[in-house]
Amino acid sequence: MTTRTDRTAAVRIAWAATKLTRAGRHPIAIGRLAATVGMDPAEAHRLMDLMGFVIRDGLVVMDRGSRPGPARAGSDRYQVDLFLLAVATGEPVHADSVCPATGARVRVHFTSARVLSVDPPHAVVAASRLPGIDLTLGQDYVEALVCTQFFASKEAAAGWLLENIDGRVLSVPDYLAHTRRMVAALEAWPTI
Repeated sequence: MTTRTDRTAAVRIAWAATKLTRAGRHPIAIGRLAATVGMDPAEAHRLMDLMGFVIRDGLVVMDRGSRPGPARAGSDRYQVDLFLLAVATGEPVHADSVCPATGARVRVHFTSARVLSVDPPHAVVAASRLPGIDLTLGQDYVEALVCTQFFASKEAAAGWLLENIDGRVLSVPDYLAHTRRMVAALEAWPTI
């Protein structure tokens, strides 16, 4: 069992690792990561384990695939959020997906600053809430969300939302704006 403080610290150090490794392309030594966030290396190692990161030969290794944990069947909940990747790397992202409800192809192209295209135009992001994570930005609380999948429309996502009552369905531009607020809260942590 982990505490809310542990979970929040783990998310914040995972964000630092995502940025420093350029989303896994450049492994980083756990000692350097710990120093960057002002933490003891053993504590950093423990928190990275909590987030499902692998530390091999003293290097933080990011797996862009599934993370171990209590994900529900059929959920991509523990995959790296593409919106966070865009913000972390500053590079444009192109997502090509299939709506699980309609079978329609969903294509989204965005940068950390703006959405470049969405096809179909009413496609939405289904986002799962990360329970027990406290991302407070000054007086404001920012809910910790992770992009689970894309749907062709809000109506197409209705079934997913019924099965994921803690989930959120947002337009692509709204989810990108939320991601930027979430990153601001992550980076407001004094040592990141």
